[in-house]
Amino acid sequence: AHQALTRFMAPSEAEPELVRDTVTTAAAGACLGAVVGAAESAWKLNRGPAPLTDAARLMGSHAALLGTIGAVFAATEAGAHMVNGPSDANVVAAGCVAGTLPGLRASNLGAAFAGCLLFGGAQALGVFKSYETAEH
Repeated sequence: AHQALTRFMAPSEAEPELVRDTVTTAAAGACLGAVVGAAESAWKLNRGPAPLTDAARLMGSHAALLGTIGAVFAATEAGAHMVNGPSDANVVAAGCVAGTLPGLRASNLGAAFAGCLLFGGAQALGVFKSYETAEH
């Protein structure tokens, strides 16, 4: 399981395709966001006048955010690959750009910077781990 996670986080050897990867990653992010929104809605157990409407709103909000993050990540990675060629820096840059979105959505530049560090750092860790496991 650890190797599968490392392979998932690490850059792939396949050449990224801008449209296909963007749509696929956005759809995966939207599905994950809908699940997160459903879980949050169930956790809050809203007993107000419109609990299903509130649940749908949360699911849609989370789906939109995570879908957008996925789309921006994939588009940035594919675009960087087109400009720079294959490079480990492409996924780190894509993580940084995608990580800024939650902070920008909240109009908080500090949170956007922190998101860049967090998402980009997670991708850098994945790249590092892929090198580490390749040596053994």
